[in-house]
Amino acid sequence: MTRDGSDQLINQIRALDSDYRFDSLGFPQTLQGQIHQLNRLRFDRAAAFLRVRNEVRPLQVETLRIVQDMTDRAYTQGLKLLRAGKLNIRLSPQEALGNFIDRDVRIKLREYYGQHGINAAGKGPVRVNRRENDTSGGELRFRRPDVRVGNIAYDVTLTLKTLKTPQVRGFFSTNFQPSHVIIIRPSQIGLDSSYIITRPETKR
Repeated sequence: MTRDGSDQLINQIRALDSDYRFDSLGFPQTLQGQIHQLNRLRFDRAAAFLRVRNEVRPLQVETLRIVQDMTDRAYTQGLKLLRAGKLNIRLSPQEALGNFIDRDVRIKLREYYGQHGINAAGKGPVRVNRRENDTSGGELRFRRPDVRVGNIAYDVTLTLKTLKTPQVRGFFSTNFQPSHVIIIRPSQIGLDSSYIITRPETKR
């Protein structure tokens, strides 16, 4: 099933981009390796949709998946560093852990996007920790979502946030007018750790 899934994804990508080449030493023998290959191909397909058709929706889905995985891994690593006394604590251990996770995810996501030919540092639809202006008031303000893909903002955090959270309201007020803010927290926290906040149906 995983082999058929891989072949199907490769064919879908080549239908979008005839120059696409999938470099592989052979089909993985372990289930973990096969799942990794399927995930890589799904991201390749999303990148092809962006590159060829300027369509961001598949990448919005894949970004959620990859950022959740990176957040979970960073949380596990950060806890080990915190317990070993290797994180710089200023306000609280929770703040130190949150800062570590933010930095780690941003660095790795930029690298991952770059490996797929996606520029996340310019003015395009994919941006990592970039300034998003808000000119709705009398003076220029801005917010920095951890990630933006098209009209969706992603926020990596340990804290429970709602529509009443000033940061979330600030995201919705920015000029790119996100339709959703996705709150991504470590899966280790428990069920419903990550969730979507939909833009309120009100005028600016």
